[in-house]
Amino acid sequence: MCCVNRFNVLFLQKYLMMVHANKISGTLLVSVLVQLLSFGYSQAQQTADMLGRQQESLLFKAARVASPQQEVYEVVGLGLPSFTVSNIADGSFESYVHSLRVTYPLQLGGGRTGFQLIFYGLNDKIQYAVAQEGNSTSIYMPYALHDNLKGKIEQTLSARRKVQLKINLLPSGLREASWIIH
Repeated sequence: MCCVNRFNVLFLQKYLMMVHANKISGTLLVSVLVQLLSFGYSQAQQTADMLGRQQESLLFKAARVASPQQEVYEVVGLGLPSFTVSNIADGSFESYVHSLRVTYPLQLGGGRTGFQLIFYGLNDKIQYAVAQEGNSTSIYMPYALHDNLKGKIEQTLSARRKVQLKINLLPSGLREASWIIH
């Protein structure tokens, strides 16, 4: 009887330890799950809050493409320029700030139309390096490059060498115009 009693005690101890361990691990598992779920919810809430704040702080609508786009165009000439100066005369100090634009229609190989090169002034804040609206594509360059870039393009074209315009649009929002002058 002493041996049976001892066996029962050992069995009972092991059984209680397993049940107690299962309760502890079950409680621990539930506790961890609750913490993970609340962490996941708080992360999702923080992400939603950050996106909301980011959208509130955007100055203009972000322009992104679904897939990367890269096109190369052969430039065969520059059209006649137009010169524009403007300001907003609202009576504030900003009324004294003027914007300058010099616009050249681009003549492309294959008779493609709707492309223009726009040089913008020092005070201008341009949203996109490349803007596409409908069938019109505008490439923006700082006016500080006007004389150098225009001269290189005209010199290269008069020497009957190639001038190409490469436009890259990436899903990240990157908009890039590169001049390839051979």
